[in-house]
Amino acid sequence: MLPYIFLFLASFWPKEVVEKKEPKLLLKEEYPQGYFIFPIDPGRQASLSGTFGDLRINHFHAGLDIRTGGREGKSVYAAADGYVSRIKVSRGGYGNALYITHPNGLVTVYGHLKEYASEIKKRLTKEQYEQQEWEVDLYFEPNELPVNKGEIVAISGNTGGSGGPHLHFEIRDAEENTLDPSMFGFSEVQDNRAPVIEYVSLRCMSKDARVNGEFGTFDFPVTLDANGNYTINRNISVWGDVGLELYTYDKSHTSPFRLGIKNIEVKANEIPTYSFNLDRLAFHNKLDMNLHTNYKRMVEENDKLHKAYFERGNTMDFYEYDQNMGVFNLRQSGKVNISVTLQDSYKNTRRLLFDVNQNQSTGGSVNKLGKYESHKVELYDSILKIITSKIAEPLILLDGNRQKPVMPAYENGSENTYLVDLRDDFFTQYVFKGKTFELPVTHSVCPERNTIKDRDFEVDFENQLYHTLFLNIRSSDDKLFMDKDDKPLGGRFKARWRVNRPEIDLEKDKVYITSGRRPTYVGGSWNGDIIEFNPKEFSTYEILRDSEKPEIRAVSLNSDKLTFKISDGLSGIKSFECYINGEWTLMEYEYKNGLAWSEKKDSKPFSGEIVFRVTDNCNNTQTFKSTL
Repeated sequence: MLPYIFLFLASFWPKEVVEKKEPKLLLKEEYPQGYFIFPIDPGRQASLSGTFGDLRINHFHAGLDIRTGGREGKSVYAAADGYVSRIKVSRGGYGNALYITHPNGLVTVYGHLKEYASEIKKRLTKEQYEQQEWEVDLYFEPNELPVNKGEIVAISGNTGGSGGPHLHFEIRDAEENTLDPSMFGFSEVQDNRAPVIEYVSLRCMSKDARVNGEFGTFDFPVTLDANGNYTINRNISVWGDVGLELYTYDKSHTSPFRLGIKNIEVKANEIPTYSFNLDRLAFHNKLDMNLHTNYKRMVEENDKLHKAYFERGNTMDFYEYDQNMGVFNLRQSGKVNISVTLQDSYKNTRRLLFDVNQNQSTGGSVNKLGKYESHKVELYDSILKIITSKIAEPLILLDGNRQKPVMPAYENGSENTYLVDLRDDFFTQYVFKGKTFELPVTHSVCPERNTIKDRDFEVDFENQLYHTLFLNIRSSDDKLFMDKDDKPLGGRFKARWRVNRPEIDLEKDKVYITSGRRPTYVGGSWNGDIIEFNPKEFSTYEILRDSEKPEIRAVSLNSDKLTFKISDGLSGIKSFECYINGEWTLMEYEYKNGLAWSEKKDSKPFSGEIVFRVTDNCNNTQTFKSTL
């Protein structure tokens, strides 16, 4: 796609265009038609549970999830001639995965496998026994494991981070970028349904922004008109910087699942403002997907919204946008026509058409306080929205000994609404009717000043901040409250936490996330009374002690196979090992059902003393012994 050449004719729109991203153009030969066969039931209509570009937490989905009828055991075929270039076995991720490199330089990937074909399995088992490791990542030369197009290379399964039996299938280029498999002409996948929009969200992004007189984020349901276009059947008045977000997904007549959107194009008064064109995905910056979507709503409500504007810090390269990065700058009178065009991978198209009226009026009539509330605070990125019952005197903001009175930004008959941009002035408390209340912020960090130091903790975000964040971080007893997981980060950061407890067990006392239904092990290492750990998200962290051994239950023990049920109550299983007559024996493991089972090196029957040992993350070890 050529860069936009904008003619800014509308009076409300900026005159200069700044192009921040230019998508890579894919050559036609990168999508050879008919080169690959479908890896599951070639020639038969397929059903998908996931497509290229689905929104997932921390990444766009990189391939096709091919349904296997809710069961394991389907034959998986090599999509083209080539050789097995990689085998990766892991308890998470793609589980048992197979990589085949083809003469045209492309690589096909097959994930969540139950089993490998015999020759591939034989080589894998040999390497596992030599390394005495079940989890391995092996690379091979072209002449070691050649395969032919249509050859059975594996059996489908449910291993790794799979939510149910299916085959994950990818096509990658020589640079390890994933390409959209639908572009390769697989007739087994059919889709004649256009994308779906459930609702539109308008988000105020400047302190002066208003939607129907209010500051905040506002959802609007949509309806289909007689022409097949989505519309919003209500009047919308807007002012200031406003971002558009879409709860949208694709549907297929062969699948009940919500699938990915390939292209989004937004125009205001026929002038392009933003486009998203997904053709290839890299892995090095996959976490940036959390900036593409509304991360807070994704983790809290499981609503996966596409932003129709570009978020600073996003390094993905499939966007084009105007000087305002797709945010509507609405500060003139008059009507603005908004149009959004959506496409899936099969060029099925849907349009959204609606108008907004630029109007600076404020003070919506709807009360925002609950029946028993007299005041409340909401944080929108850097902007505090404080709503109180009607008071005549100014609201007082505090930061230590510093005070600042503020007047309402707008009001109605019974409520005042105050707006404070923390980028302009930072506060941590406010006074309402003579009483002092905490604001939901204690610290601010930015890429240039990325460390927070307090008496009991130090947090270093290194290079993991996308932009300035206003955070609520504090410690109390054995808990470290580090805000909540509604802000995306670029990766793990460093935390040092001084813990005041009478006795510390350096091996058994570790950090856990305790804001979920059950504790999640994080770990850490002690240096005196300070524990250092590397979290990847904001949450509530707590020191817990795990002194309990894992549990082992023998399911079946015979000369052909050993099967155990293993579990751990708190920190989780770190490792396991099995020896028969003192010789290391390969054990496979499926964490979702807790089963561990043996894989033989040769046809020799198992016989003699069995020692099976399981260790958790706090080095509590349980040993099972028996004799065959």
